[in-house]
Amino acid sequence: MAAWFGCQLGGTAWMLVGAAVLAPQAPEVAHIWLACSVIANAFGLFLWGHRDRLPPYPALQALMLALGIIGWIALVALHLFRPGLRINFPPGVHLADEPRSMLYLLIVVAGVMTRLHFMELSAKKQRSQSEQ
Repeated sequence: MAAWFGCQLGGTAWMLVGAAVLAPQAPEVAHIWLACSVIANAFGLFLWGHRDRLPPYPALQALMLALGIIGWIALVALHLFRPGLRINFPPGVHLADEPRSMLYLLIVVAGVMTRLHFMELSAKKQRSQSEQ
């Protein structure tokens, strides 16, 4: 349970915090980020609620994929709205280069999903060897 919700909340918290920071100066982006966070959490709760019918590994992979896609949508929204915005961040808060952030997000999500895939393959192999 902790691993599931840790993944889910960790994957969406940045959008919620970002929405709060962006709200005063960029409410249209903040609304998109808030919606992205709500949608991702709703999907995670849906998967958790159906855990008696969904195998854990595919459900976790689906959650990771959803977090990656929804996070990417949030960053794309910021990138598309940014030229017309005058966002003054608090001192010490700087916005990362969005295109680079989008690429990093895709790499990290793909890397985690790939790592989970190989862990699952290894576990299946060990189970089949121990059954013999």
